[in-house]
Amino acid sequence: VSEDGHVLTNYHVISQFALEPERYRLRYATTEGQEGQLELLDFDVRRDLALLRAPPGALKGRGALSFRPQNLPLSKGDRIYSMGNPHDVAFSVVEGNYNGLVERSFDSLIYYSGSINSGMSGGPVVDEDGQVVGVNVSAMFFAQQMSFLVPGEFAHALFDRSRNAKPMNSPAWPRLRE
Repeated sequence: VSEDGHVLTNYHVISQFALEPERYRLRYATTEGQEGQLELLDFDVRRDLALLRAPPGALKGRGALSFRPQNLPLSKGDRIYSMGNPHDVAFSVVEGNYNGLVERSFDSLIYYSGSINSGMSGGPVVDEDGQVVGVNVSAMFFAQQMSFLVPGEFAHALFDRSRNAKPMNSPAWPRLRE
């Protein structure tokens, strides 16, 4: 989400590292095969988000995704595209539709009629202009094309709040309790 190598994903993707950084590593791999280390800057457990950063210059020139402005809401039925790596098979883009917010949810979730599979967690969901509208988070088992996204506004808020934070290198239990 930035030319400085900031990466957004789900907290559940990096939770083991956050709690036991001495046992786990955070790494990225691009579709072209480039790999490297990441550092954890912050997370939002309640909304299942985490902000990471690659070393300076590591992801430079790859193009950063921008967020759809909040004053341009989507309408039910608008086409959106989920990206991820389902079951570690290959990078994929899945077309679906925006179906509003889940009404019986503690925090807002976007109801996405498209297929999100294991391995796609934390991937971006973009509109027709390539702007982030949400982050893949879950799918309903025993249903077809019922998936859920964390609204982009929460991811954008985490990025704005913590983009310059120092890396978290010790177990995050105190932060988790917040």
